[in-house]
Amino acid sequence: MTSKATILDWTARQLISDEAMMDVLSRKYGSASGISVIDPSSLGVVVEGTVRAPRKDIQRGMASLSTEKVLVPLNCGGNHWCAILMDLSKGECYVYDSTASSYISSVRAVAQTMLDLLPPGAHKTFRARIYDPGLGIQSDNYNCGIYVLLAFEIFCEAEPLGLVNRSMLQCMRYRYLRMCL
Repeated sequence: MTSKATILDWTARQLISDEAMMDVLSRKYGSASGISVIDPSSLGVVVEGTVRAPRKDIQRGMASLSTEKVLVPLNCGGNHWCAILMDLSKGECYVYDSTASSYISSVRAVAQTMLDLLPPGAHKTFRARIYDPGLGIQSDNYNCGIYVLLAFEIFCEAEPLGLVNRSMLQCMRYRYLRMCL
């Protein structure tokens, strides 16, 4: 059941919560073959590129990964969503920040930690690259989570949307709310 707080996340002009992000991702990709979502709470909070969870815990959580696409939403400092996107079948790793801000260096450091902890059978890349889903640069301070969700969809083979505007972002918020009801 979706909580009132989660409904407020989707309808208000505010950053979406970890709970709302994971609710949509689990509903959208929970049973999808070839796609794994890593809960950001299992990594700890990203602060200046550090991961608070012990490396062994992260490694254990990633032990079953082999050839799938891996989606990792990251709530940086509790005020901005970024993402790590991996395609293990191609050995690719990307980082995404809708504002092209300095958060990207922290996200890249987390991605590198995750790459170092991939299981031996996974096809590894040497570095994380910037991901550009073609959505444009975020111009407000609250839709970063929507941009991340759209980037995940495009990465997982959805049709590109092109540049998004405020009304399209609001429509996407309601679309994600409907997924949660």
